[in-house]
Amino acid sequence: MKRKIKRDYYVSCILAAGGSGTRMGADINKIFLDILGFPVIARTLSVLNNSKYIDEIIIVTKEQDLAGCHDIVREFNINKVKTITVGGTSRQESVRNGLFQVSGNADIVMVHDAARPLVTPYHLEEVINAAKEYGAAALGVPEKNTLKQIDSDGFIAQTVDRSMIYAIHTPQVFAKELIERMYKYAEENGISATDDCMLAEIIGEKIKMVEDSYENIKITTPDDLIIAEQILENR
Repeated sequence: MKRKIKRDYYVSCILAAGGSGTRMGADINKIFLDILGFPVIARTLSVLNNSKYIDEIIIVTKEQDLAGCHDIVREFNINKVKTITVGGTSRQESVRNGLFQVSGNADIVMVHDAARPLVTPYHLEEVINAAKEYGAAALGVPEKNTLKQIDSDGFIAQTVDRSMIYAIHTPQVFAKELIERMYKYAEENGISATDDCMLAEIIGEKIKMVEDSYENIKITTPDDLIIAEQILENR
């Protein structure tokens, strides 16, 4: 018997889909590349669309990729997509553009990379619930490699204690009020960050780390496509 999900909060997902195919050696956005017969973004959208914890999806992409995204939404019947909008010159600006499209009644805003199609329903649920409890949460995995800090001349200065180091993934999830405050502060102070959690850190907010699966890779290189296919074949 399936567990009936009851919740009193509305979740909006901003899907960052403004990548390129440069590192892939492709002349199209990597989100349109094929993984076992389906485009990367189609697989990502299907996971989000099927989640009982997500109410709406806002796709942010390049202007030249708008038509392609619309085609995939129609072809794969992704009915939670509220809008597909044009991003900015950076990921941060693109997410900010997506925030303008979030429904007024949203309580929680999730930011996810379109190039991470292997996120699981379980981990979506876990990170959303953590954000509901703590105000901000993100998926990540413990670092497995030995990390070295180097000096200005390129020599090893010291070994970093990896026991407290996590590699950050997406989704990254925030209370709507918090993410709006994060982006307002960044805009007013000319701050550029590499991810959304960094903007929360800058204004003194704590983010709960939720341990993810190592399978939730970001599709960036041709090797990643091969790995993703192997993961899907074994699921």
